[in-house]
Amino acid sequence: MRFGLTLAIITGFLTAPAIAADMRMPAGSGASPARGFYAGVFGGGGFGTASDVTQLGTAFFPEILGGPLSINATGKTSSGGVWFGGGQVGYEWSSSAMVLPAFEIEGFYLATGSRSATLQNPNLRIFEQTFDNTFPMNSSVFLANLVVSFPTAYAGVTPYIGGGIGGARVAIKGATSLQINPLEAGLNHFNSGADSSAWTFAAQAKAGVRVALGRNAYVFGEYRYLYVGATDQIFGPTAFDTHVPTSAWTVRMGDTSHHLASAGIGFNF
Repeated sequence: MRFGLTLAIITGFLTAPAIAADMRMPAGSGASPARGFYAGVFGGGGFGTASDVTQLGTAFFPEILGGPLSINATGKTSSGGVWFGGGQVGYEWSSSAMVLPAFEIEGFYLATGSRSATLQNPNLRIFEQTFDNTFPMNSSVFLANLVVSFPTAYAGVTPYIGGGIGGARVAIKGATSLQINPLEAGLNHFNSGADSSAWTFAAQAKAGVRVALGRNAYVFGEYRYLYVGATDQIFGPTAFDTHVPTSAWTVRMGDTSHHLASAGIGFNF
């Protein structure tokens, strides 16, 4: 449903040039003026790719049972849909060339949903351990962007491209790690600490078009490619009466790419 709504919004923006045909600038009127200071809000949805994941820890078996056992289980998370929403502030300058450069700062919340992963830990003492994990995830993303707009013959229609770098706080709340081979029914190996968060690098590229609603307001639609770097998430040790004690668990989440479509409204001052 989110994808259908987002595509409908973006389709509306892509048809805006035809709707705005009566807004053609008269000959000799020059390019559209720069926005100066501006602010906007936006939201949309898209798709996040799968990523590599590794679960590291130690199970402290007594010496009579072979001593400590290192866990190095690997797999890949599922991919899936995402949604996001946020805001931006920036400043756009006039230019003698037929472009309008701008600098802006954006912040947005990215809801990834629950990602699942099956992890395998081959070893000599237990022929193979298999973990079935889930990671309910979201990210808070902050970016500094450079944007270049290209005024057209239609005063109300302005395409643009941009890119930026910054950081993302990737948070996981209520993670589970269930061993399904050999079976340990109902035991979450993260039971003493199922929440974690970590900061990482983020970057994006975007392209879109904005359509004027008047002198000081506009709507816009755009495509974004968002990269979120790898993180090390730390979860609590396994603490259960019938399970050997373990170290805290480190889960290394690989980098992720997101393909996003968004729509928004802005105001210049």
